[in-house]
Amino acid sequence: MRVTDMEYLIVRVTEENYPLFDEMVRRRTGRSEEASSVTPDIVRELSSPDLYLYAASVADSFVGWISLVYIPKVGIWKGKGHIYVDELWVDPSYRGKGIAKALLSQADELKSSLDAHGIRLYVSVDNPAARSLYAQCGFISSGETVFMEK
Repeated sequence: MRVTDMEYLIVRVTEENYPLFDEMVRRRTGRSEEASSVTPDIVRELSSPDLYLYAASVADSFVGWISLVYIPKVGIWKGKGHIYVDELWVDPSYRGKGIAKALLSQADELKSSLDAHGIRLYVSVDNPAARSLYAQCGFISSGETVFMEK
């Protein structure tokens, strides 16, 4: 794919390219410690059948990612689950170049390939840029929610 005058590729994060992913996350969080090794826990998580982790690669570096999770559903959904966008991030210097839309297109492709019912995500009401991006990609607001963690 081409973003202005820059080539990029969307790739699935694997055990082999995980160090690039780890470096990107450390860059995002401002952490300066050395890269972590690919531990058995990381290998286990990456091999989870319901986790789909993709990164945008530019010049042998990852500059953004999307973490997708397939959530099985029964009842009115008749066994067709939802794709949940857990995280989406693009390095600020690469924003506005179509990379986030390309990463989000992975959710659409996954929905098709798994014959899922839909795609869901949460976005902060205080993040108008993200809300605009999601609206451009066909997402509609279905009400206000409160995100809670434990």
